[in-house]
Amino acid sequence: MSFSIFPRKVFEVKSKISGEIVVQEQLGLYTLHVQNLIQSGGIVKGIWKKALHYVQGKPFVSGCLVLGLGGGTVVQLVKSHSSNAEITGVEIDPEIIKIGKKYFGLGEVDGLKIIQADAFNFNNIYYRSQYDLIVVDLYLGKKFPVKAASDEFLKKIKNLLLPEGTAIFNRLRTGKELGSFEKKLKNHFSRVNLVKTSTNLFFLVRV
Repeated sequence: MSFSIFPRKVFEVKSKISGEIVVQEQLGLYTLHVQNLIQSGGIVKGIWKKALHYVQGKPFVSGCLVLGLGGGTVVQLVKSHSSNAEITGVEIDPEIIKIGKKYFGLGEVDGLKIIQADAFNFNNIYYRSQYDLIVVDLYLGKKFPVKAASDEFLKKIKNLLLPEGTAIFNRLRTGKELGSFEKKLKNHFSRVNLVKTSTNLFFLVRV
């Protein structure tokens, strides 16, 4: 592999689900961009480190569910803390799954099961009854699906969470309904904490 000092486009595809997807390389490291928004690698890793810091100070994660797998930044961070964690990654876009395996090494992560499915289909895609960490990162570009803020969805996340577990909802700080989303979370979860970064707002919830 030849490294570039400056970001260079190494792959591009037009997805029926996600729209324009671009992979860039700089100094041997890859970043995933969907609709001109970086979703994996690069600064995203630092943003997620801040959110996961509040989880990783606790006992090791044994079962993790990632809804919106992308390039797997969260998977890599969880594995760096809990190498034996069993992770189920759900991704709706087969193009992104291909990219995750080719450029981000997701096909080589021990204990990772990748499922190509709609994350709102709770009937047959989950292999554990409950998890101690659930990550909800369901953006399609800059759009956060309405279903991800529905009472039905939040109830299902709560049911999938172990009593001492944590669920993390990732939201862009540009969302106009963040206040109402926080209130809705408080209707379903006993504890709701916020972790702020310059671009993202993470809601950490406990049952």
